[in-house]
Amino acid sequence: MRRRSLLALVAVVIVSFALTAATAKPLPGSAPEVSSRSTLGSESISIAAVANYGYQPETIGNVLLNATITVTFTDDDVLPHTFNISSREGFEIPNDYSASQLNALFSKYPPLYAATVSYEGDISIGSFTSPAAPGWYEFICNESGHFAEGMYGFIAFGEPVPSNLTLPSHGSETPVAGSGVILVLGLVVIVAVLAGILVLRRRRSAYRLPPEEPRHG
Repeated sequence: MRRRSLLALVAVVIVSFALTAATAKPLPGSAPEVSSRSTLGSESISIAAVANYGYQPETIGNVLLNATITVTFTDDDVLPHTFNISSREGFEIPNDYSASQLNALFSKYPPLYAATVSYEGDISIGSFTSPAAPGWYEFICNESGHFAEGMYGFIAFGEPVPSNLTLPSHGSETPVAGSGVILVLGLVVIVAVLAGILVLRRRRSAYRLPPEEPRHG
């Protein structure tokens, strides 16, 4: 009799323990850890390539961290341009970097974002995930010679763009393909005007009466 009572008591303890374990709430901090790279929000930025090898704006600060950033890149110039954000944080690219040095930099540090526009009015829209930690980065145009002419700027995530960075001084654009067409048309107009003047002079000469021959008595 005592043995049955003891077995019953053990059974009650086991069932109680099982029920308690099933309904117990997890302790604080026991939840699965969320990845630091998870997207926490979204933001849109707009930037344009402008004449004389520039961007507008040249600096973009306080962009959201760890967020989906939508970029609208517009060509407000007659030349093709790119918008490449270096992934090397806190590095100001020397202005005398050659094309091969720029290629090596972006090969070692793949861009956070890259876009291309090809003609005036062209628009590129895309997105990327911003860094998880505050910092600033440089963006450049890697079309041949454009960076050397001052086509670059700075973007900062989670903080303002530092005030001690060297902002660009811009060059002036060389004639583009369209300028050649305008030049040819101008020459055609000049030739046409000169030809018209010559034709007009000849017609006036044709209407003049020949001089009278002298009469002999």
